[in-house]
Amino acid sequence: MAKNFMLSFFLFLLLITSFQAVNAQSFKPEWEDLKVHKASPEWFADAKFGIYFHWGIYSVPAWGSEWYPRFMYDPNRVGWGEKIYDYHQKTYGKGFDYHDFIPMWKAPKFNAREWVDLFENAGAKVVGSIAEHHDGFSLWDSKVNKWNSAKMGPKIDVIKEIYQETKKRNLKFMATFHHGFGLVFYPKEENKWILPVTRHIIIQDSCIVPKEEKYKTLYNNLTYDDFNNRWLTKLNEVIDNFCPDYIWMDFGQRYIKESHRKQFLANYFNKAKELNKSVVVNTKGSFFPTDLAIVNVERATMEDITPEIWVTDFILGSSWCFNKEKRTAINPKKAIRMMADIVSKNGFMILSAGPMADGTIPQEQVDALNDIGGWLKLYGEAIYNTRPFVAYGEGTTILKKDPQDAWNAYGAIKKGLENLNAQDVRFTQNGKTVYAIQLGWNEKENERTFKTFANKAKSLKIKSVTVLGSGETIRWKKTKDGLSVQQPKKKPLKAGTALVYKIDLDI
Repeated sequence: MAKNFMLSFFLFLLLITSFQAVNAQSFKPEWEDLKVHKASPEWFADAKFGIYFHWGIYSVPAWGSEWYPRFMYDPNRVGWGEKIYDYHQKTYGKGFDYHDFIPMWKAPKFNAREWVDLFENAGAKVVGSIAEHHDGFSLWDSKVNKWNSAKMGPKIDVIKEIYQETKKRNLKFMATFHHGFGLVFYPKEENKWILPVTRHIIIQDSCIVPKEEKYKTLYNNLTYDDFNNRWLTKLNEVIDNFCPDYIWMDFGQRYIKESHRKQFLANYFNKAKELNKSVVVNTKGSFFPTDLAIVNVERATMEDITPEIWVTDFILGSSWCFNKEKRTAINPKKAIRMMADIVSKNGFMILSAGPMADGTIPQEQVDALNDIGGWLKLYGEAIYNTRPFVAYGEGTTILKKDPQDAWNAYGAIKKGLENLNAQDVRFTQNGKTVYAIQLGWNEKENERTFKTFANKAKSLKIKSVTVLGSGETIRWKKTKDGLSVQQPKKKPLKAGTALVYKIDLDI
């Protein structure tokens, strides 16, 4: 009897202990508990480069920007918004609403396999899809939001199709959420209090959108509480069905209740733990603590190496979404040089494509991606799996933060990246190997000295120096001024974009 009692008591204690252990492993929606999450897992630190896209109803008019649905309703907007309003009135006339574009979005040429192939061949290790922009239209088969691409328009579950293709290739999947700004994207007088501080383009003017009951969840004619609950439910749907490796967050999440932001993180981190996944979320501002989220600085770099990994986004085309009036794409040389600068400072670079409404990636964007991928196939070892060196680099181009630019915090710099050239070099490191990425082919001088090896890297012993893509023996010597290297006589393939010196250390 005593033995049975002791056994039962022991089993009871074991059950309680097990329950407590499982419960202790769960994240609670409190900042101190959530901060246990590691902001950047090793796979993210290794990946360096991702691609996603802006594609939605706004891709049908394909004019101005993805803010078309906002400014088509604002006759009082001056400048950028005014042009969109005038264009819409002249092209579609009065009484043509944003939801009237939905049946026009057919996407007969959409092919998830081809899109992901293109992005992977461009060198992206993280590939994703926009989930929902400010306009209130979701790109997955949502139960909470009837306004979605699976039920309307193209009748495609975009998130699902891109997700499935990334998994086939063992790529990491990202979903981007911009919907935190949805309540004030279509400004209403009663919601002005939500925006106590604004940028010059985020104006609190009221605009008149359809008020019929059937449209209220598209145009977010909702109370603040209802909007917050829907914000969280939408995120939970994508987390439960796909659990992206990276959930990218736009600036608008700062207008969401703190309780809901914490609950989202708890749900996301717990689902990831259940699946044994290491996941990433970013903060574009201060809506998440940087202990648990990586910093995002839009279209910018940093002044120096940061102790923590950060992320930045650039436009592949002329606008975030396809703009039929401006058929241009990013200069591939510029993109690679920016990438080298970003990675050298502990950053991660994202490009956003702008597909056409029919599902075609514009040829100019395809060509740019192919060029970027071509360089990375040859010299990607200087980018992927690397970490910052003792110094990010050296050269003639000085990048400094503009004190007037309040939009980007954390020492971010927007201006000057386009000026990087062959006089500039950026360093990365992988174990015993240092890569000196010279940002172009030097037509004037065939010899240069890396001065970093005379100061911060002075104590390092060098075993050999080679140039990736070249079979020539590279002449080098270490002097009091640094590491002197001879540029190859014959230009390696794509070295006009960037030339990579591989410096093996004697450790």
